[in-house]
Amino acid sequence: MTRPALLLLAIGGLAGCSGKEPVEKTPVISEAPRSRRVIEPPVGVVRALPPYAIKPQSVGPYKLGERLSDLMEQLPSGPRMELFEVPGLLHRSLVRAEDGAVLIGGEPQGAASFVAVIGTEVARTESGVHVGSTRSELAAAMGVPLEEPDRARDPRLVIPSGMKNARVILDGDRVSAIAILAEPSAPAVASGPECPRPASTEKAIGMCLTGAGELVEVGDNEITVRAGEKLLAQFRVPNVVYAAPLRTVDGKDELVAIARTDEPQLRSWSLVAFRFDGAKLVRATDPTSLYQVSSANARWIGAEVRDVDLYLELASKADTIEVGGLLTTRSDTGQTRDVVVISTVSVAHRRGKPAAADAGSAEPPDAGATAREGSGSAVHESPKP
Repeated sequence: MTRPALLLLAIGGLAGCSGKEPVEKTPVISEAPRSRRVIEPPVGVVRALPPYAIKPQSVGPYKLGERLSDLMEQLPSGPRMELFEVPGLLHRSLVRAEDGAVLIGGEPQGAASFVAVIGTEVARTESGVHVGSTRSELAAAMGVPLEEPDRARDPRLVIPSGMKNARVILDGDRVSAIAILAEPSAPAVASGPECPRPASTEKAIGMCLTGAGELVEVGDNEITVRAGEKLLAQFRVPNVVYAAPLRTVDGKDELVAIARTDEPQLRSWSLVAFRFDGAKLVRATDPTSLYQVSSANARWIGAEVRDVDLYLELASKADTIEVGGLLTTRSDTGQTRDVVVISTVSVAHRRGKPAAADAGSAEPPDAGATAREGSGSAVHESPKP
């Protein structure tokens, strides 16, 4: 037997004589199956974050028609609702959201009838328009502004053709606020032959007052009406801000002039309308006070009277002109702070013999005069949804 084999036998014999049991292997213990992890739903309201989409019925989570109290529950705790009230001008509850960049308002204890965006980054339309966009960007993104013959509006107020209940407020060349409103009531539908308006120019507004088509220029306290090179009328309207055509049920336009009077403690807006009766320019309405804001009631809404402005809209009815629009206020830095829908006013057309004005040199009675308190043709109404 070889030496390696003898060595192995010797080692085996020693192991057998040691008296120790062979070492057993540790059994493998399988782990119990783990229970499935269950994630509890988050507590509170889960909502999208800015920038929101501005749509015809909502700005992000803030929807027209929802109760203001329900919308309040989506906001962090703390006072967020204010009562805006100026006699004869507005009576609204206003909810501030997104650090004041979004404003939701409506009748007190009622539903949201408007949502306004005043922050630059909080929301934008599908086409990319937002607060801070330029006038040219607005036109390129949303097309030609909506034009309705039986409606007129402040030149600084634009309604996009693709979103009829939107109101884009321009401050110079830039968008300062975007509001969506509950759908307004339909104006009266004009009847009679079509009366085409000539194209407006940089200095003149196209109107159809006689059926031939005229251009109307607004100067300092003066309005001029021309048909081609022919001067039809020239007359004073003190403190006139702008004039606009408004189609009536006979198919022709009235010339509506809006005046604003600024005094140290009072700012007021008035309206007077004109039409042609044959070759004569006559008043279609008496000079009528529309709205007034004093220093005292401006402070009720946390503003100075100089920082309050109105963006008026007019709609033609059978016997009246319906006026409404938006109120805005500015902060100390000049930025838009508030946007609120105002109450509507109905101005009655004149009845009986018209007040004539001689063509070419007409000067109707002071169109900037205001109606006495409690008199005149203005009737304040609640806004229609």
